[in-house]
Amino acid sequence: MTTSDVFELVNSIVLPAWLVLIFFPTKAWKNPVVYSFAAALAVVYLLYVIRGLGEMDMQAFMTLDGIKAMFSSDEAVLAGWIHYLVFDLLVGCWILNNSQKHNISHFLIIPCLLLCFMLGPVGFLLYWVIKLVKTKHLKE
Repeated sequence: MTTSDVFELVNSIVLPAWLVLIFFPTKAWKNPVVYSFAAALAVVYLLYVIRGLGEMDMQAFMTLDGIKAMFSSDEAVLAGWIHYLVFDLLVGCWILNNSQKHNISHFLIIPCLLLCFMLGPVGFLLYWVIKLVKTKHLKE
């Protein structure tokens, strides 16, 4: 499979997990399903990280130029993309679970999830603001 094929595949794999978070927020099977999708993506991520381990220079993490150099191959960019997909999905799941713990309306959470899917930290930030307003505190 080419990196373009894998890119399309991982983007297809993650979408159903986000749909579960949006349309089935109270189902008992929600977390195991979402975590299974995240684990499947993590396996693909691991394969691309292992492929690139021989070329990894730990000093590269210390400079912006080093980071840019590390992400100069399609495989490295794909690994980085999968990294984003997995963590954004896990943050989205946390947002949903935390909102339920604090009895925040799911209709307020849907925009957070959509933003988290597309712009990770922006979705988290919106949730943080909603939680602050709805609960008047920032406890976990």
